[in-house]
Amino acid sequence: MLVLVLALSGLPAAGAPPVLVVQNEAHLQHARALVGAALEIGGMSAVFVDAPKGNERRNLHMISAGHTHIDMMPATPARLRLVRAGRLRMIPVPLDRGLLGYRVNLLLASQRDKLARVRTASDLRGFNMGQNIGWMDVEIYRHAGIPTKEIKDWADGEFALQMEAGLLDLFPLGLEETLTHFLPHFRKTYPQLTVDPHLIVRYPWFRFVWVSPKADADEVHAALRRGFDRLIASGEFLRIWSRYRRPPAADVLRDRVIIDIDNPFYGPGLVPSAWRHLLFRPEVR
Repeated sequence: MLVLVLALSGLPAAGAPPVLVVQNEAHLQHARALVGAALEIGGMSAVFVDAPKGNERRNLHMISAGHTHIDMMPATPARLRLVRAGRLRMIPVPLDRGLLGYRVNLLLASQRDKLARVRTASDLRGFNMGQNIGWMDVEIYRHAGIPTKEIKDWADGEFALQMEAGLLDLFPLGLEETLTHFLPHFRKTYPQLTVDPHLIVRYPWFRFVWVSPKADADEVHAALRRGFDRLIASGEFLRIWSRYRRPPAADVLRDRVIIDIDNPFYGPGLVPSAWRHLLFRPEVR
């Protein structure tokens, strides 16, 4: 209770390490471990408490207002605008190694082969996709001409009900985290869901580290910058990442058509050249 009070007040106990409010969700274990390691090697010890959970609009308000010190969200136009305005700080380290841009579709098991004949982005225009309210992916798919509906509830697989009602066909999410986390989680409540075996949609889409713009996070930001430089140069970044995540198996990519679409908001150059080698590159067949 004392730690929580101190976090909310922004005041550390005398002689104690600072208490930082940091995003924490089950699929972000690797990101939180990397942030912790970067702080440590960057010369800062800290105690983490969990930031309140919310949608992206809520998350953005919390960190830009300084209520959250660190979060690990994908780069969006709104976040990039705040960075340019000095109202948010970005450390563009690709926490998901670019794999977040490899999207696989969840759909009803009874319609498992719905996409068997899809070969191009144009072919996808005949299907209705679902995405969470406020996700940038919505505009990416719409830019490609793919009908996309924003829905309020998705985190436990609730979109399965809209699929059964004929309102949605597909719900795309990150390939690796879908296979390792989301699908098993969703199927606990909605066992009728499965993953499409035929297709991957790919676009530039990166999960970065974001730091509060407030003065009490100046040292946090500096330590993270130093720490990530050192983690990446030593190879420790990839070693930590591999404890929590793994690239998709070769057969997962081999057996699926990959359709590339543009991200109208940014390209691969958003990741600094010195860190770009971290991005996953599938073997060329």
